[in-house]
Amino acid sequence: MTHTTVEVETPAVGTCSSWARFLLGFAVLYGMLAVPAAADPTGRWRVVVAVAVLLTAVIVERILYRTPIRPLLRERGLDRPSLRSIVTAAGVSALVLGVYPLFALVDGSALVLRPDWPWVLLGVFAFNGVAEELVWRGYAFRRLRAGRSFRSAVLWSMPLIAATHVPIVLTMGAVVGIGAMAVAAVTSVPFAHLYETGHRTVWAPAVLHTAIDAFKLFAVPAAAATTLSLLLVAVSLVVPLLALTVAHSPTDKDSG
Repeated sequence: MTHTTVEVETPAVGTCSSWARFLLGFAVLYGMLAVPAAADPTGRWRVVVAVAVLLTAVIVERILYRTPIRPLLRERGLDRPSLRSIVTAAGVSALVLGVYPLFALVDGSALVLRPDWPWVLLGVFAFNGVAEELVWRGYAFRRLRAGRSFRSAVLWSMPLIAATHVPIVLTMGAVVGIGAMAVAAVTSVPFAHLYETGHRTVWAPAVLHTAIDAFKLFAVPAAAATTLSLLLVAVSLVVPLLALTVAHSPTDKDSG
């Protein structure tokens, strides 16, 4: 895995004023993710929320950074990804989904898909995949990457992303909540790697992010929730790191 400092036109986040602007933008985008999600526990409106997040991202970039309209979608990470990144994300995602047969082996029972699972899957991909990656990688990592090494940008983004998972401690308990924070921090590395391997696009990390959150497609009995959550934490801490075995190649021409 080779990463070099990225040369970009936008200023690096380093001065007090640039940090204030960066954090303001992040707060607005995270608010657009978190508030509607909290108001929609069923997840029925996640596709609509994802569109709202994208529009908010465009507004934030335009107002705070004076980004020209034409390159906005490309800079937000919605350009064409490389085939290498998508194939890698799909392969690692298949391994992540192995947590469900593992759960059946450990718990002695199989999970049942929700009747509306196709719509739920679309919502998970749109919201947990694309929308969250627009915020985490398309905004936070990309802005912190300007003028920094890959490692430095990831380290700066880790505590910011982990902190947004603190509410899980209150809703699911300390063990599951801390596990979710750890997953958010650790997966910052493979997600950022897929983002750069995919020509600085969010599609590959969105695929893997969707696989990690695929538990939403199942009707999980209350008695099995903790077991499944802990297995998901364990798998999500280890398996996504396999994405790092695929080297980043800035000269890739296999874009899809």
